[in-house]
Amino acid sequence: MGVTADLPRVRAGFADRDATVSRLGDAYAAGYLQDAEYQERSDRAVSAKFRDELDPLVTDLPEQLRDHPLESAPPAVRVSDSGVGRRENMIAVFSGASRQGDWIAPSRVGAYALCGGLELDLRDSIWPAEGTVRVSCALVMGGAAIKVPEGVRVVNHLVPVMGGVDTKGLRASRTGPVLELNGIVLMGGLGIYGPDAEEWYSDQERRHQRHEERRQRRLGR
Repeated sequence: MGVTADLPRVRAGFADRDATVSRLGDAYAAGYLQDAEYQERSDRAVSAKFRDELDPLVTDLPEQLRDHPLESAPPAVRVSDSGVGRRENMIAVFSGASRQGDWIAPSRVGAYALCGGLELDLRDSIWPAEGTVRVSCALVMGGAAIKVPEGVRVVNHLVPVMGGVDTKGLRASRTGPVLELNGIVLMGGLGIYGPDAEEWYSDQERRHQRHEERRQRRLGR
């Protein structure tokens, strides 16, 4: 009689958790789950670390709800353990500083500007595996722009004093990665931009988009 080795458990990602929460929401809206059941199962789905923790949450639901298409989930954000517990500082004093491109984002970022400007571009970054980037801000008569990819939720604890915080064009997911903002904006401004905001794109990217639109119009003639 052969012995079958236990298969390794597969970890759950943002898309897996979000798809399960969406199915539970459909079941709740259709009357298959009561308030307490929906809340309890949703909490378990959001905190699940492995896919086999998600399956039992939907196995007793009607077939059409269990087969809810995964395409409704947001695009996966790349994650790595390399950024967990790490901190980076961005400092701009009468100057500018930026962090962008394909880089490993740390768990904590210090963003400090005095009469200067900061750009924190997380669009192509690798997210810390714990799922949260915490940014501590001290912007004094300065400004900052933060660009986030699709699926990121923004938790804003900033205190603006004679300044402002502007959020545009986010496509947040209920179980996606989190950008947590803390600190103060004094006589300055901070913008957080998602894919539906014009500011999400650089001037070069906008020029490329316009070029592609013109090219497609010519091809369509």
